[in-house]
Amino acid sequence: MEPVKALILDLDGLILDTESLCVEVAREIVARHGKQLTLEAHRVALGKRPLECWSDVAKVLGIEAPAEQLLAESEPLLAARWAQAPLLPGALRLVRHLAACGLPFAVATSTPRATFAAKMSRKDELRGLLAERPGSVVVCGDEVERGKPHPDVFLEAARQLDVAPQGCLVLEDAPSGAEGATAGGMRVVVVPSFVGGSREYGTADPSARVGVVEVLPSLLAFSPATYGLPPFRDLLPPAPTDGSDESQGGQGGGKQHGGGVIPMDRVLRIRGKVVKGFGRGSKELGIPTANVDPAAVAGSLAEAVTGIYAGWARVGERPEVHKTVLSIGWNPFFANKEKTLEPWILHSFDEAFYGETLSLVICGYVRPEANFSSLEALVAQIHQDAEISRAALECCPLTGLREDPFLREPSGPEGA
Repeated sequence: MEPVKALILDLDGLILDTESLCVEVAREIVARHGKQLTLEAHRVALGKRPLECWSDVAKVLGIEAPAEQLLAESEPLLAARWAQAPLLPGALRLVRHLAACGLPFAVATSTPRATFAAKMSRKDELRGLLAERPGSVVVCGDEVERGKPHPDVFLEAARQLDVAPQGCLVLEDAPSGAEGATAGGMRVVVVPSFVGGSREYGTADPSARVGVVEVLPSLLAFSPATYGLPPFRDLLPPAPTDGSDESQGGQGGGKQHGGGVIPMDRVLRIRGKVVKGFGRGSKELGIPTANVDPAAVAGSLAEAVTGIYAGWARVGERPEVHKTVLSIGWNPFFANKEKTLEPWILHSFDEAFYGETLSLVICGYVRPEANFSSLEALVAQIHQDAEISRAALECCPLTGLREDPFLREPSGPEGA
C-alpha cells in the first residue's frame, strides 16, 4: 500500500463547529417557509457548497422557493456568526502536530474563500498554521469547478501539495466529502458530525487502498502512528525518552502499556446533583460511580465528545478535591437511552452522597467510548483507565487544575 505522505482536512464539522451555527440558521429559514428541519435534510446538506446545500434541502423538505432565495436569506444571518464558530476537540492539536513535524497537509473545503477568511478572523493561531505557513495549502469551494461529492477540491489540494492521490489521507465529517475523496482515489478517515453518523459508512476497511479506512468518534481518537506518521507526543504520563517504549498505536495514539491521557485544549467545568442511577456501578462492576443529574448533563455537555475522561472532583462544600475518572456518553455495553455523566471519584468515602452537588473540572481525554465482549473486560478496562488517570493527573498541566477556582467556589446552582 502506498504510504501516507500528506493529510487533507475538511474544515466545517471537522476543524470548526460551524455545523451548529448552520443548523440554527437553517431552522430559522425553513420555518419561514412553513417547514421543520429534519435529520435527513441535515444529512444531505453536510459538506456541500451553499447553493447546492439549499437546493438539496429544498427538495427534501418540499420548499418551493428557489435555492438562490434561501441562500440570500441565510447568508446575512451566517455572516454575523462565522467568527464565533468554536474549534472542535482535537482539531488544533492535530494541526499543531502536523506543522511541528513538517508533514504536508491541506484544507479542502466547500466554503468560499471570502467566507473562509471570515471563519478564521478570530483564530490567529489556526489561521497562521493553515493559511500562512509555507508548504500548507487551502483550497476553497469557489476555486474548483465542481463541489463535493465530486473529487475536484481534493484533487486540487493533492496537486498543490505535489502528492499523488493514493498518497493522501483525507479526514472528513460528511458523507459528501467521503464520497468525493473516494472518487478521487484517496483513503478516508471519517469523524461524523451528527448523531448516528457512523452508521452511514458501514464497516470501515483498514486495508482498503481507496475509500473509508476508519470511522472515529472525534479527532481526539485519531492516531497518526496508525498510518506510519509521527505519533503525538503530548500524552500523559510522558513516554520514556530512553527508547524503551517509543511506539504508539491504537485508539488515540495510546502507548504500548495501555494508553495515555490527552490534555484538553478546552477544560470542561460542570456542577450537578448526584442522583440514584441504575445501581450498576457498585453491584455489577464493583466500582462506586456517581451519577450526575441528566438535566445538568444536557445543559452543559450536550455537545461534548463521548468517551472516558480524567479530572478533579469536589463533593458539596467539602474542602477536599479528589482525582476522578469519568464517562461521558451512552455506555454501549449497557445500551443507555440518554447521555450520562458517571464519575468514579478515586477516593474511599464512608457513606453515599446522594443529593449533594458535585463540582467537576474535566481536563484530560483518556479514550473513546467502546463496547466490550464481557463484563469482566469492561471492569478491567475501567481499572486501567483509573490507573492511567491517576498518573496523568500528577503531570503538568493537569495537576495545576486541582487548584482551579471553580472547585473552590460555593457549589451554588448547577452548570457552569
